[in-house]
Amino acid sequence: MVRRTRARLTLAGVQQITIDGQTLFCTVKRSRRARHVRLEVQVGSGVTVVIPWYYELDQIPDLLQDKGHWILSKLTECRQLQLSFAGRSGEGIYYLGQKLKLIKQQNHNEADSVILERNRFIVGLRPTSTLNRILEGWYRQQAKRLIRERVEKLSARLQVTYHKVNIRSARTRWASCSQKGNLNFNWKLIMAPDSVIDYVIIHELAHLIEMNHSKRFWTLVEEYCPEWREHKAWLRNHQVELARSLSE
Repeated sequence: MVRRTRARLTLAGVQQITIDGQTLFCTVKRSRRARHVRLEVQVGSGVTVVIPWYYELDQIPDLLQDKGHWILSKLTECRQLQLSFAGRSGEGIYYLGQKLKLIKQQNHNEADSVILERNRFIVGLRPTSTLNRILEGWYRQQAKRLIRERVEKLSARLQVTYHKVNIRSARTRWASCSQKGNLNFNWKLIMAPDSVIDYVIIHELAHLIEMNHSKRFWTLVEEYCPEWREHKAWLRNHQVELARSLSE
């Protein structure tokens, strides 16, 4: 199987834009494979505009103004996803798409524990332990086990070979695929329903065949995940809520 590589991007400059009183600096990159302008918003790198090789730079200010409110909303979402994990006893937190009530208990001279009981998370803590650390560690373990199992099964369906599966704490992404075939997943993805997790995995596995978001790529995703639009919408509609349930 021939693996496609990502198109190389060439830095074309930096543009400044003011939206609702906020001044933003936007990195402009050219791509010889891009057919349309693409906007990328991330907390770490800010706003990136990827343009086709023939696109005129003097068109960018108007484009950014037209997309100004969308850019601000995406930056807000990114900052929410960047918040640290911090559940509180009595609140609801997500696991596999279900919102469960968090119950905190003290375990004196015993090991820390996390128990799923019906619609509740029961977390037993030693006096020296913190709720945040124990919960995040448990989530990471579950994400590592479940996501790796699903990657193995779904990669066989797509007939692709990957290199490694990593569970990370990404700032703004649910998942990514590297040119070396490494698949990276945000541990918070374990809060989404099984079907949504499968969609994200299929999305990244499809990149091992098509390293882009072309029509061929989405046709491939749809072949193995016909309801991908609904799953993508679920993530978009819940990403801020999921981040908030693990913050403050």
